[in-house]
Amino acid sequence: MTVEHFGKYQLEFIPLELAGIRRWAAYLAIHKFDEDKQDFVCILEKHRVSDSEFSTEEEATNEARKAGNALIKSGNL
Repeated sequence: MTVEHFGKYQLEFIPLELAGIRRWAAYLAIHKFDEDKQDFVCILEKHRVSDSEFSTEEEATNEARKAGNALIKSGNL
């Protein structure tokens, strides 16, 4: 799992190896910093960002990163 920060958002890119087929799926979770709580709160539970399967962990991580950045930039959170 890779964690990156984008402003007040914390993005978790979660590549998961698919059982028995040596392929990877891309998952994403997003947290936002809450000033009152002085902590990050989950605003998007872990979910699969693509139906595609990837041949490497790095490819799956990059797909999750692409999806997360697009969500943040769109302002739809």
